[in-house]
Amino acid sequence: MNRLLPVLAAALLAVAAPPAAAQDDDTARLGFGGDIFAAGDDLRLDGAEGDLFAASEDLALDGAVGGAAHLAARRLSIDAPADRLYGFAYRIDLSADVAGPALLAAAEVEIDAAIGGNLRLFAREAEVSGSLGASAMIAAEELGLDAPVAGDLMLAVGRAEFGPDATVGGRVIVYTEEGETPLAIPERVAPADRVEVRDIEEWDRTPGGFGDMRRAAGRAALTGFLVSVLAVAALAAAAVAVAPAQVATWRERALSRPGQSLLAGFLLVSVVSGAGFVLALTIIGIPLFFAALFLAGLVGYAGYVMGSYILGVAIWLRLGNAMPEEVLPKAGLALLGAFVAGIVALIPFLGWLAVLALALTGAGAVATVVREGRGES
Repeated sequence: MNRLLPVLAAALLAVAAPPAAAQDDDTARLGFGGDIFAAGDDLRLDGAEGDLFAASEDLALDGAVGGAAHLAARRLSIDAPADRLYGFAYRIDLSADVAGPALLAAAEVEIDAAIGGNLRLFAREAEVSGSLGASAMIAAEELGLDAPVAGDLMLAVGRAEFGPDATVGGRVIVYTEEGETPLAIPERVAPADRVEVRDIEEWDRTPGGFGDMRRAAGRAALTGFLVSVLAVAALAAAAVAVAPAQVATWRERALSRPGQSLLAGFLLVSVVSGAGFVLALTIIGIPLFFAALFLAGLVGYAGYVMGSYILGVAIWLRLGNAMPEEVLPKAGLALLGAFVAGIVALIPFLGWLAVLALALTGAGAVATVVREGRGES
């Protein structure tokens, strides 16, 4: 999760400079210092001399990356080598070698390549073949391993199948729930004297360890969740009460043209935040850099408030209900949307993408209507 936020932030900054916008209305790219920043609905990238930062619905990497590849998508296909790889998606297909370490998180992962550094893999279903040149940490519901592991192998999996090429040069550490039968490691994969079974609950019983951290984080998360939902609902209700006609127009625009609103929000936040970096280059504009970033954050949060209200309305209408006229029921719809958005945000990795899209859609709907209104006047 800590690496996902930089990926998304980099993708938002990808269109900071208008001359770098490329190809079509749904794609934006920026090259700077050998690094490439890209975002769009359907991307095919030819690599980068330095680092690559990209976010997309469908993302395919067809060219080599000399540095680190930071990639976020729903469907991610990597067919060219990279020095280091950090990928987050619903499905990841890796068929090109990675010289260094790789961190992959997705529901479905298929690896058929050589990874020179440590592999950190988190998935529901994972198929790993090729070769792993260092150690590997794998957490999955179902795992198919048919690759030699040069170093240690740490496993937290429900079911596993080991192919003929599966061997481990170091230790095999298997984490299991108390009372469950430990995962069986074949002798050909690693001899019994190099296999260690650990109870995953041992971490929870350690004072100040994962158990205490999880409980403290849980309390903080619950409090923050409730405060966030109520705050979003209150702000949306205030907007409806103060400017009901404008809010209705923004709502209709987002519901009728969600794709256009999402793209407009993307460009709005990118331009505002990018302006801060441009001003910073003038030296005298450095004080305005932080103001621009603050404004970008404010725009994003306002978009999230409006997006949550629109989400609540969309759910209400999809259930076959009529749109209410009074402010209080509309506030209830904002509360509904904020609650659903908050629940979605709890989904690891993919939840952040959904919330980001919601905020950009809300901001984009407002920006599009305002721009068209100025054009007509």
